Amino acid sequence: MIRLVIFDFSGTLGDYDPAGPRRVFERLKEFNLPVSEEKTAGRLAEFLPDCLLLARNWQEFADRIIQKLGIVLESDRREALAAFLGKRSVHKLFGDAGEATKLPQGKAILTLSPKFAIADIYELRHFEIFSPDVTGAAKPDPAAFLAVLEKMKADPEETAMVGDSLENDIFPAQSLGIKPILLDRGGKIKNVAPPIVKIKSLKELKKYL
Repeated sequence: MIRLVIFDFSGTLGDYDPAGPRRVFERLKEFNLPVSEEKTAGRLAEFLPDCLLLARNWQEFADRIIQKLGIVLESDRREALAAFLGKRSVHKLFGDAGEATKLPQGKAILTLSPKFAIADIYELRHFEIFSPDVTGAAKPDPAAFLAVLEKMKADPEETAMVGDSLENDIFPAQSLGIKPILLDRGGKIKNVAPPIVKIKSLKELKKYL
């Protein structure tokens, strides 16, 4: 019987929102900052994901953006930008993510994204979120999975891992005795054999738990 379901985030429950750079750019304009339309929007699209991955909180994320753009801001305006970014996440959930939120099992997210970046997504309020700074290890290191099991007080045989990457999610989970469920929305991953379960949508997940 499965008591705990661990989800990958990026590519499984949600992903980086490509509209994020545009929203950030529009707010920079609201601040009356010296930014040109296409040049700044294009640069944001290039470096915003890395700024997010390397930051430890919204303020550091904002500071990295400002530094990359070569803009000088007073501390109160830097704080205002950080507050804006925190209220409007640069991540979005996929349409079938609601199926995961309805599951009666315990739910955790094991992600390479920083925890602060997705912790305020309302639909994920019943998920425990584990990022590398929480677990002390990053996928595919088995230590990251073991840290989740320990915190959630679950054994491998009563746990399922749902992810879209064989290398980062499925193989390390399988090596620990966790039930591996591969999400392959595009049907592009071939030669997947039991005990790995392959699904095309989170709508199929419930029948395998």
